[in-house]
Amino acid sequence: MSALLNHLHEHFQSGEALASALGVSRTAVWKQVAELRKAGYPVETQKGRGYRLAPGSPTPAALEALRKGSFGAFYAYLGTVDSTQEVLKNWALDGAEEGSVVLAERQLKGRGRRGRAWASEPGRSLTFSVLLRPALPLSALPLLPLAAGLALRDASGVGGLKWPNDLLSPDGRKLAGVLLEAQVSGEEVAWVLLGIGLNVHKGALPEGAAALEEFLEVSRVRVLARLLECLEARYAQLADPEALLRDYRTYSYTLGRRVRVTTTRGVLEGQATEIAPDGALVVQSADTTHHIGAGDVELIGFLGGSQ
Repeated sequence: MSALLNHLHEHFQSGEALASALGVSRTAVWKQVAELRKAGYPVETQKGRGYRLAPGSPTPAALEALRKGSFGAFYAYLGTVDSTQEVLKNWALDGAEEGSVVLAERQLKGRGRRGRAWASEPGRSLTFSVLLRPALPLSALPLLPLAAGLALRDASGVGGLKWPNDLLSPDGRKLAGVLLEAQVSGEEVAWVLLGIGLNVHKGALPEGAAALEEFLEVSRVRVLARLLECLEARYAQLADPEALLRDYRTYSYTLGRRVRVTTTRGVLEGQATEIAPDGALVVQSADTTHHIGAGDVELIGFLGGSQ
């Protein structure tokens, strides 16, 4: 099955040509195609033309041809997994290098913040995890999701950022989300798993979600290559948090809005006025100023808007 996957790309190839290249029968090719589809890979068939992967599929070869920088140098393109976070966690424990990436076409147990489910449909989205080994104190960790959000905005060129971890479309629907999991030793961060889910093509999207192709012409592998490049640049910008936060404020859809925030301590409403130096959201409620860390938030919504 993996041998056939390595031979497929976005141009059609006949079953005869693939059988010859692999040294197997056409029947064997047909069976491997069925196995690839079952595993979640977006293999397309057209009578008289043969087989191909859906255009823009983020195969290792396609990504390598576009990749800039070190992020994605170690890369796994998988079909169906429980969670890319779990796969990458095992890589991290085995000593994988920073910038290693695991992407899956379909996740059975994909999740966002607070364990919320994140659905992924083969050939439609980019759902992947990136391994980071930051030389950062624990106190700087909340800035990482903000940096990832900025990278999403940089790479897509549309929408704005909903604190703490979402990219919204220009009309306020959810385009992407970020999940951060970290291994901490004392006050130091050993490694970070940065999970990203981005809706690229239209499909069976949940209510309140949007796809990038609604706003511009896109290729999944080109978006991935650009996103990894932007993520590496924004990650480096953590050395200059003031500049990072200045850029984040520029693209924020949260600041200046009235919000309802459900935290571990209760619900509060007020005006979102600032992003603090530690990445927290500052909310003014009546005569009280609230400093809300991302780790305390269960849900945040715009009053009169989406959640």
